[in-house]
Amino acid sequence: NDIETEISNQCGRLISNAIVYYNSAILSRLLRRLETEGNEKSIEALTRISPVAWQHILLNGHYTFQNNNELIDLDTLVAGLKLG
Repeated sequence: NDIETEISNQCGRLISNAIVYYNSAILSRLLRRLETEGNEKSIEALTRISPVAWQHILLNGHYTFQNNNELIDLDTLVAGLKLG
């Protein structure tokens, strides 16, 4: 059915956009941290990372969403990231 196909396509676009936004937010925070640290080598490595990548996202998993109003602390997540 054409409507179901269109809904499926739009859902795929929404998920893709959410992944790119999430990745961009993480990469931006990581860049800020690396600039503060003066870590030029890691900044250079960061320029080769695309926010379009999704290998770290498990698309075929089973997820349970709860409305507990907790926000993801991206700064804490980024604090644990290392390049190279």
